[in-house]
Amino acid sequence: MMPVAGRTADRVAAIIIYTGFSLLVLWAGMKLINYVLVTRFYEGYIVGWEIGLRQYNSKGGNWPHFSGGNHVEYMNSLVRLMQEKGTLPPLSNTGRRYVYHLKRLRSPGEYIFLLCFPDRIVLYGMSDKTFMRMDKLIDGESDCERGLFTGRPSKDGLTYTGVLRL
Repeated sequence: MMPVAGRTADRVAAIIIYTGFSLLVLWAGMKLINYVLVTRFYEGYIVGWEIGLRQYNSKGGNWPHFSGGNHVEYMNSLVRLMQEKGTLPPLSNTGRRYVYHLKRLRSPGEYIFLLCFPDRIVLYGMSDKTFMRMDKLIDGESDCERGLFTGRPSKDGLTYTGVLRL
């Protein structure tokens, strides 16, 4: 076996080190972007719904009838009633104001459905990462059984259902 020249060994070591640092920076950047996307979802969208629902309640808005199986019709009626009272719920990045598409890097997108009541907002379809991040944003710690934001795994076993008390 032939000995490797010092200059060649230095170059190989430098390439390995720089590649490692580059991958570390790329990984940290992706984590930061995903962190910001969930924060923006909460602060820009969920808080907008909270404000809209509080305004609607303070204006004496009537709530549509919820039968337990009419989620979409109920939310369509609620959005229409809110608009009639001059309270606009926030815009979503989908065709419906109560469905939000959370697009994260290197993971499938999440379609989060909101079901709003006078005293709470129920969020369906969150991944465990999104649920834990939201819980930490709202309550200061991740505990799915205590605080203003609680929840449990959904029946599908893949997503979480969260309840935000107003």
